[in-house]
Amino acid sequence: MPTFFVDQLAAALGPAYTLERELQGGGMSRVFVALDGELQRRVAVKVLPEHLAASVSVERFKREILMSAGLQHPHIVGVLSAGEAAGLPFFVMPFVEGESLAGHLAAHGPMGVRETVSILRDVARALAYAHERGVVHRDIKPPNILLAAGAATVTDFGVAKALGAARRSGSSGPALTLTGTGTSLGTPLYMAPEQAAADPDVDHRADIYALGISAYEMLAGQPPFAGLGPRAMLAARMSQDPPALDALRSDVPDALARLIARCLAREPADRPQSAMEILAALDDPAVVSGAFTSADRRRGGLRARGGALARAALVLAASGLAVAGAWRLTRHAPAVIATPAPVAVAQPTQMSIVVLPLVNIGMDRASVSFADGITSELATTLGRMRGVRVVSPTRAVALLAAGKSPSEVGEALHVTMQLEGTIQREGKRVRVTARLVDVRDGTMRWSEMYERNTGNALALQDELSRAITAAVGEAMNGVPAA
Repeated sequence: MPTFFVDQLAAALGPAYTLERELQGGGMSRVFVALDGELQRRVAVKVLPEHLAASVSVERFKREILMSAGLQHPHIVGVLSAGEAAGLPFFVMPFVEGESLAGHLAAHGPMGVRETVSILRDVARALAYAHERGVVHRDIKPPNILLAAGAATVTDFGVAKALGAARRSGSSGPALTLTGTGTSLGTPLYMAPEQAAADPDVDHRADIYALGISAYEMLAGQPPFAGLGPRAMLAARMSQDPPALDALRSDVPDALARLIARCLAREPADRPQSAMEILAALDDPAVVSGAFTSADRRRGGLRARGGALARAALVLAASGLAVAGAWRLTRHAPAVIATPAPVAVAQPTQMSIVVLPLVNIGMDRASVSFADGITSELATTLGRMRGVRVVSPTRAVALLAAGKSPSEVGEALHVTMQLEGTIQREGKRVRVTARLVDVRDGTMRWSEMYERNTGNALALQDELSRAITAAVGEAMNGVPAA
């Protein structure tokens, strides 16, 4: 970017900010790092390129992007301010020290199941919060998922909506750049079929599809149909099921593979209908440690939907016709669905437990995601204990939100035991307390406090959950079943 623009950007930011450097690989925007001298923190300044700025109203874009400033959530990188320099709109966000999910995948390849599920939980929490407030991201993808301090955060919320709302009527621009009637916004590799077809009724379920694509990439190393050209790839997604994850990796549990496959359903109505539904599914211990698909089913994979329709869609793509035609052709056609193998349903056991969310008693925001991670990890590891039924923490969260006390939660869920505790960070130390309570008489059967140095959050979560689970298992062995 020319020096004169950098000078104009610095002037527009004001004396409180000092531009330090420009980041590479900023996607659809130029990204600068600046130091906020008053608060002694670094921020990211994102500037729209000329080809996008030329087709939008700068003032309308600034107004729209600032509407996302109200999204205050631990897993969302919020907008701090917005402005204009040399006719180009920019917006300011906190600078996240770490790497993007895209950078991590490029450097290290596919991720483990446990790490993938942890990231999915964080992103789903961000989507649930935003969707409840009417904000759809429309460009969920690994470059917009940032990894730092053992947690994932989502950036660029509100940008797609701001671009669509600020688009000048009659302006021309790339077909896959701006959202509005008859156009689409997003990255083709992660677009939902209805989004690629410029369906005017695109809603939050497009984000769920994109989350499914990102999850698939985390486990498989690349998105489905990534080797095809843009039109052929979009046509394939509208007419075929992607290769089954468990055909590509033998260590992906059935429950996780099925959840991702549901997110990738071509019809929005066939996907999970909310990010909260995804969170509830991720709380199932089987997602991390459940059964795997049999070798026969793994070799068979999933059958393509409507072979004739698939060929027609690919012909449309090859001939250069609009992808929207393929969407209209295939979206209402009957699907040929692979029949899943019957899954044995475990019968409820006499001993049962629910893990209540750990209570953050400190002021550190990072402790929120850390507490959520340990809560989920505890439910997962306890679920591996033979003869113990584990109730999803999500059900406990819903009851607590409805005003139930912890003891009332245990009674409402008909469990024998409940595990509860607190978390507090002080500098480089973290203190976790845990206690096991017998719901039937309120007796505390076991309690312990753990102090550790903060470091690798995922490793620390794993260590603490294993230690707590081992102690809880011993305590429960001495408790008579109901």
